[in-house]
Amino acid sequence: MAVIKTALSIAALAIGLTMGAAPAIAIADPPPPDQNVGEPAPDWAPRKPAEVWAGHPVVWTHMWGGRWGVWINDQFITLSSNPVTNGG
Repeated sequence: MAVIKTALSIAALAIGLTMGAAPAIAIADPPPPDQNVGEPAPDWAPRKPAEVWAGHPVVWTHMWGGRWGVWINDQFITLSSNPVTNGG
């Protein structure tokens, strides 16, 4: 009986993996080619918090639902919350 359960479990796993049920892998967006420009802010975007922060221009990004922030060493530091969820 245990052999049949094991065989069925293995078969279910194999079918699931071939059908695309493998765990999803999150891939972050790469930094834009020109980090000093950013993307155009939509009409619903909150007010821009500043023009410059730590010597870098504040830009809009679509990541995380849209936020203001700065690019430093290919990392985006957010300066505003998500306007859609009003937080995180």
